[in-house]
Amino acid sequence: MSKQEKGFTLLEVLIAMVVLAIGLLGVAGLQATAIHGNMHGGTISQATALAQNVIERIQVTDYARVNDINFPTLEKGVDGTIFNRSTVIEENVPVNDLKRITVTVEWLSSRQHRVVLRSLKSNEG
Repeated sequence: MSKQEKGFTLLEVLIAMVVLAIGLLGVAGLQATAIHGNMHGGTISQATALAQNVIERIQVTDYARVNDINFPTLEKGVDGTIFNRSTVIEENVPVNDLKRITVTVEWLSSRQHRVVLRSLKSNEG
C-alpha cells in the first residue's frame, strides 16, 4: 500500500469490531441486571404498601376495636406475585394502654423475601 492511499486495513476493522462487541455485551449484561433490580424494587414497594394499608386502617380504628379487624392474609400483586400478610397486635407493650402492631408481608420469587412494618396505637380516650 502506498503512503497516499487512505483507509483502514482489514485487521484494524476486525479489531475494532471485537472491541465494540465486547463493550456492547457488557452493556447488555448491565441492562439485564438493571431490569431485574427494577422489578424487585417494584415488588418491595407493593409489599410495603400492603403493610402500610393495614397500619393505617388500625390507626383510624377505635382502640377497643383494633383486635376485631380482619385482614386478608393472601394478596395478589399487580404483577401476579402472591403476598402472604400477617398482623400481630400485642396489648400493653411496652407500656399500659399501648398496642404494638407488627405487619409482616412475605413473598417468594427466586428466594423468600419479607417486609416488616411496626407501629404503636395508644388509647387516646
